[in-house]
Amino acid sequence: MENNETDIIIIDTIDADQIEVGDQILIDGDPIEVDDFHDGTTEDDSEVVVHGFSHESGDRVTVSLPYNYRVDVWSL
Repeated sequence: MENNETDIIIIDTIDADQIEVGDQILIDGDPIEVDDFHDGTTEDDSEVVVHGFSHESGDRVTVSLPYNYRVDVWSL
Protein backbone atom coordinates (compact mmCIF):
# COMPACT_ATOMS: atom_id res chain seq x y z
CA MET A 1 0.00 0.00 0.00
CA GLU A 2 1.28 3.46 -0.86
CA ASN A 3 1.74 5.99 1.94
CA ASN A 4 -0.28 9.08 1.00
CA GLU A 5 0.42 10.89 4.31
CA THR A 6 -2.83 9.64 5.83
CA ASP A 7 -1.69 6.07 6.49
CA ILE A 8 -0.37 5.53 10.00
CA ILE A 9 2.53 3.12 10.26
CA ILE A 10 3.12 1.47 13.66
CA ILE A 11 6.86 1.43 14.31
CA ASP A 12 7.00 0.24 17.94
CA THR A 13 4.94 -0.61 21.02
CA ILE A 14 6.06 0.74 24.41
CA ASP A 15 4.87 1.07 28.01
CA ALA A 16 3.43 4.45 29.00
CA ASP A 17 6.38 5.12 31.33
CA GLN A 18 8.67 5.04 28.26
CA ILE A 19 6.83 7.83 26.41
CA GLU A 20 9.00 10.82 25.50
CA VAL A 21 8.23 14.35 24.36
CA GLY A 22 7.91 14.30 20.57
CA ASP A 23 6.59 10.73 20.39
CA GLN A 24 3.60 10.09 18.17
CA ILE A 25 1.45 7.53 19.96
CA LEU A 26 -1.94 5.86 19.62
CA ILE A 27 -4.19 5.86 22.68
CA ASP A 28 -7.41 3.93 22.09
CA GLY A 29 -7.08 4.58 18.35
CA ASP A 30 -6.48 8.33 18.76
CA PRO A 31 -3.20 9.48 17.14
CA ILE A 32 -1.55 11.89 19.59
CA GLU A 33 1.65 13.92 19.25
CA VAL A 34 3.14 14.18 22.76
CA ASP A 35 4.27 17.66 23.86
CA ASP A 36 4.55 17.00 27.63
CA PHE A 37 4.23 14.19 30.16
CA HIS A 38 4.85 13.58 33.85
CA ASP A 39 4.19 11.11 36.64
CA GLY A 40 0.70 11.20 38.03
CA THR A 41 -0.36 12.36 41.45
CA THR A 42 -1.00 8.94 42.95
CA GLU A 43 1.05 8.03 46.01
CA ASP A 44 2.70 5.07 44.27
CA ASP A 45 3.44 6.93 40.99
CA SER A 46 1.57 4.22 39.10
CA GLU A 47 0.29 6.54 36.39
CA VAL A 48 1.66 8.76 33.66
CA VAL A 49 -0.11 11.93 32.51
CA VAL A 50 0.32 12.66 28.80
CA HIS A 51 -0.41 16.02 27.14
CA GLY A 52 -0.45 16.40 23.38
CA PHE A 53 -2.24 17.21 20.16
CA SER A 54 -5.02 14.80 19.17
CA HIS A 55 -5.43 14.24 15.44
CA GLU A 56 -8.87 12.78 16.13
CA SER A 57 -10.35 15.82 17.91
CA GLY A 58 -8.01 18.49 16.55
CA ASP A 59 -7.44 19.79 20.09
CA ARG A 60 -4.89 19.51 22.87
CA VAL A 61 -5.70 16.57 25.16
CA THR A 62 -4.63 15.32 28.58
CA VAL A 63 -4.74 11.57 29.23
CA SER A 64 -3.86 9.62 32.40
CA LEU A 65 -2.50 6.14 31.78
CA PRO A 66 -1.27 3.33 34.03
CA TYR A 67 2.54 3.25 33.88
CA ASN A 68 2.49 -0.15 32.17
CA TYR A 69 -0.28 0.69 29.64
CA ARG A 70 0.94 -0.32 26.17
CA VAL A 71 0.81 2.31 23.41
CA ASP A 72 1.78 2.08 19.76
CA VAL A 73 4.33 4.56 18.38
CA TRP A 74 3.42 5.69 14.87
CA SER A 75 4.66 7.68 11.91
CA LEU A 76 3.27 8.59 8.51
